[in-house]
Amino acid sequence: MKTKPKKVHLLLALLSVICLYAQQINLPFKLSKDNRSIFIKLPVENQKDSLLFFFDTGAGTTLLDKKIAQKLNLKAKYKTEIRGAGGKKLYDVLTNQKIFLDRSHYIDSTNIVLDDLSRLNALFEQKFDGIIGASILKKYLTKIDFETHTISLYKFDNFSDYTGYQKLPFEFYSGIPKLPITFELKNKEKFSGDILFDSGAGLSLLVNSPYKEKNKLLNKIDEKITLISNNLSNKTNYEKGLIKSITLGNTRFENKNLDISLASDKEGVSSAEDILGILGSEIIYRFNIILDYKNKNIYLKPNYLFHENFEELVSPISLKYSDDRKEIIISNVLQNTDAYKKGLREGQRIISINNIQNKDIHFYSQVLKRKNKKILIKYIDNDNKVKSVKFKLKKLL
Repeated sequence: MKTKPKKVHLLLALLSVICLYAQQINLPFKLSKDNRSIFIKLPVENQKDSLLFFFDTGAGTTLLDKKIAQKLNLKAKYKTEIRGAGGKKLYDVLTNQKIFLDRSHYIDSTNIVLDDLSRLNALFEQKFDGIIGASILKKYLTKIDFETHTISLYKFDNFSDYTGYQKLPFEFYSGIPKLPITFELKNKEKFSGDILFDSGAGLSLLVNSPYKEKNKLLNKIDEKITLISNNLSNKTNYEKGLIKSITLGNTRFENKNLDISLASDKEGVSSAEDILGILGSEIIYRFNIILDYKNKNIYLKPNYLFHENFEELVSPISLKYSDDRKEIIISNVLQNTDAYKKGLREGQRIISINNIQNKDIHFYSQVLKRKNKKILIKYIDNDNKVKSVKFKLKKLL
């Protein structure tokens, strides 16, 4: 029997590596300053323009801002009803669209839902054109690497390097991965159930209303504050309190500032009775992630964010951008805080904080987290009068 020369073996191995590499698509991403959001830039079909997408594992449908669709002369063919965090809503839909990943690769025959994203955009440091998740995840094995800030896409069953990763099998729930989790209260009482793996939720763990009520969680968490959450269509109230730990697979998070959110929704995903709730990006993005939708497995490996401390709840106000992003506006003020008692209210426009003017929400948010520091806020009230207020920042929980 004749054997092939070593050079031929080497050439075949090299070609195999080149072939495998050619099947890989790399999408650079930008991580938000608070480490809770990922943005990817994707080319438009004309290859001249590009759109910025918010990457969200909880997005079962691809969304595009209505104004962007008009600008690109894209017209909806029909309407459909979709259930989201805020309940059911009727949307315009673009049919049989191509979503380009780079100049050579695209996802074909995709339906894209049109909506006004201005409510969400006002809350983020970066204005984005759409939201994408499942359209990519259903077509490719997806690896999210926070060290290189790259999302790598592979053909299913063409990836084999899972070194250092923990494997977590999952099932689908409305197109979103569903897997078990356990959390422990300060009183050492433990609760378990299935959560949705939703990186679009900028929180640690949100417990659905039915699960909260069934287990009387409001009565079992001593200190709580009431906050407001914004989704595509409305605002909802929720309670937040501190817990002892969260366990996902073999990984246990225990931190003095680890919190849990308790939903109050009567409709939408957070009102569903058959799941515990939602796991958000405060936990998810502490891992490098591989999502294999074909074989229904998620692989997790701690990244450089894994040991970052969970933030103390200090700021009594929340901020957002104006529609033109030229001003920063108060979106919520916690009642029973000095900020509220001294006159700060939703809708007031920030001029400066500690005599510093800045158009970056993240900058002001960092200043507002300085526990035990005095703070001076100059603002324009709802009667268009310039006022200022001074108070000391205190830990809220």
